[in-house]
Amino acid sequence: MDAAGRVLEESVVGSQDDGGRSRRAIIVVAVGAVTIDAALLGLIAPLLPTIKERTGATDGALGFALAAYAIPIAIFSLPLGRAADRLGRKGLLIAGLLLVAAGSVLIAASNSLGLLIAARGIQGVGSAASWISALALVSDAAPMGRRGESIGAALAATGIGSIAGPALGGVAADAISYEAPFLIACGCALGLAGAAVVLLPRGIRQSRPAAPALGVIVGSLRTSSGRWASIIILASAAVLGLVEVVAPLDLESRLGVSATAIGLLFAGSIAVDAASSPIGGRWGDRRGRLWPAVAGLAATAFSVALLALLPGLGGAAIALAVYGAGVAFSFSAAFPWMDDAFDERERGLGYGVLNLLYAAGYAVGPVVGGWLLDLAGADLAYWLTAAAVAATTIALLASRPET
Repeated sequence: MDAAGRVLEESVVGSQDDGGRSRRAIIVVAVGAVTIDAALLGLIAPLLPTIKERTGATDGALGFALAAYAIPIAIFSLPLGRAADRLGRKGLLIAGLLLVAAGSVLIAASNSLGLLIAARGIQGVGSAASWISALALVSDAAPMGRRGESIGAALAATGIGSIAGPALGGVAADAISYEAPFLIACGCALGLAGAAVVLLPRGIRQSRPAAPALGVIVGSLRTSSGRWASIIILASAAVLGLVEVVAPLDLESRLGVSATAIGLLFAGSIAVDAASSPIGGRWGDRRGRLWPAVAGLAATAFSVALLALLPGLGGAAIALAVYGAGVAFSFSAAFPWMDDAFDERERGLGYGVLNLLYAAGYAVGPVVGGWLLDLAGADLAYWLTAAAVAATTIALLASRPET
């Protein structure tokens, strides 16, 4: 088990299953699932110049191909979240991992933009199912007063996967072939699905929610915690998608850097993210979610401005490191805020809503980023993004939501 898994295991207490062995199995599988899902997001980033050559796509079309991962997540997250509550976590998790494996094989085989978009869509549906199930399992096991720390540790596992994704994509493509990183991702997903079949007990955390889903969602998002969690998740996911399109293409065009160098730059950013997420979650548990959220948004705005201001690879590395810390604090505040807004029996639905919001932001970000690149170049994309996030930070401070 990786370091994030050990932190998570230390932060959880008894589950409804028979003892520590079952609890450890749940933690290992949940951490593995969110790790794979996170790796898929960044895996493709250093390969964008190669994909552009293989498919002949424009920058704007590549942005749409990245967004294709998020669009089916937006469509299916709510039904999948409801299914996680009614049917239990196990079957949904396994089905999601199998779809992730299938989508990865199709990306490896793709030579056209249409097939790439279809494959990313299949990956998106699978990722939604496995991610919702896995985070609901983590939250189910979290002790009172330490949910933020537990979710922060799971987000650290997400960071580890996000480090592995760009690094694997760049290094494996340069050393072996374009297809290699996607086939490796397929093998990991199939292996984890097999582990889930063997290790997870049946019927984990099934419930029968009494209220209609729409009423629950509206009521939860009208609370101050639900409202600001939604805003932060949307904004942060949109910035993530934009940076993943604009920064690699900008670095390749401006500095001529290789896929390996781009992958390692993103890996360094996400290493900071992984280290910062448990800290942000613990800070929120002890002092309230407001200040980690403010710190995260402010750091995100500053980092995107630095991408425009700082020269060379060293400047990009500094900017992306600050960006990693900003994203970590933003999400480690927003995720527990969203969790708190939903009743325990509706936790799967809550993570479905969270995933929908994340997907909506991540769908918009790459499209806007690619469009701005085509229109006026990277600097305009960076400065507009920094201004929008800074305005959100000021509004959060003025609102002072419940902590």
